[in-house]
This record gives sequence, structure tokens and C-alpha cells, in this order.
Amino acid sequence: MTPAELERHADLIRRAKILSAASQEYFKAAQAIEMGDPEESSYHHTKSAKKSIEDAFPEVFQLRHATPRYQIKEENDHRLIKTIGIVFLILGVLYGFVKFGPTGDLSKTWTADDIPKATAYPK
Repeated sequence: MTPAELERHADLIRRAKILSAASQEYFKAAQAIEMGDPEESSYHHTKSAKKSIEDAFPEVFQLRHATPRYQIKEENDHRLIKTIGIVFLILGVLYGFVKFGPTGDLSKTWTADDIPKATAYPK
């Protein structure tokens, strides 16, 4: 046999021995259930068997990191900048109204003679 075949043969024998030991652990768990032993006993045997199987086939039980189906691009969050911009825009418009007069503040364009005319009771 070639060295590769010898290595494969040794690996298969090792796996067979591990699976045989796992099988015995499962039989012990079944006997524990039959005899009415505590649940911990059968759980211990089952856990040991599962660990043995994982040791026999590490390529199956290795944690694989799944690649995401969709790559999510993180976009810059400009919410704060937009909010501050909107606040400054509103304050600027209000300041413009106060500064240049379209707010209804008639004290700039009215005189003292206009007030009695505007507040007179209609006839």
C-alpha cells in the first residue's frame, strides 16, 4: 500500500473504534433508562456518545461561517447633520421675517396717527 492509503486505512480504523465506543455509550444510556436510573445518568452517556461522534467526524461538525447572501453596505448616517440644517433653515427664515418686516410687525411702517384709524369701531 502507498503511504496515502496507509494513512487513510489508519484513519478509518480510528473512526471505527470511536464509533464503536459511541455505540457502547448509547447502549449504556438505554440500559440506564430501562433500569430507571436518574435522567442525569442517561444524559451523561448520550452526551459522551455525541462528543465521540464529533471527534470521529470533525469535518462534519466544524462550525462553518456562513457567507451572507446579501452584503449590507453601511451608509453614513447624516440624520444629525440634516436635523441641524433644517433647524438653521427655519431659524434663518424666521430671522429674515423679523429683520425685513413681513411678520406683521406694523410698528415699523405705521405712525401714531394710523393707530386710532385702525382700531376705530366700524360705523
